[in-house]
Amino acid sequence: MNIKRWALWFALPLSLALAGSPAEARHKAKHAGGSWEGTWSGAWGGRDATAITISGNRVVSYQYGGQTTPVHSSHVAGKTVRYGNKDAQVVMTRTGPTTAHAKIHTSQGDGEADLTRQ
Repeated sequence: MNIKRWALWFALPLSLALAGSPAEARHKAKHAGGSWEGTWSGAWGGRDATAITISGNRVVSYQYGGQTTPVHSSHVAGKTVRYGNKDAQVVMTRTGPTTAHAKIHTSQGDGEADLTRQ
């Protein structure tokens, strides 16, 4: 019984030291993919220009074909951004510090684009 108590008193502080603080874990998760802040530009299918602006951890603007399209919902987390409206859903995945790959799904079809933060 004494050995088990000793092991517990040794293991508990050791596990806390190895795990780090909860604040550290949140900080690492938040910055795992780098900042998404800014405007990301590219072209759907390599032809149709698009620009996505992210601010305050949400998509605030989406442009396609020279027109701004409303964004009804967005979710920015780690290496992924998801946003959309009633007609389209987009998933952006970070591929580098200033690059991302996006996939769009619409009722008219699907597409992909490589994006660069400006």
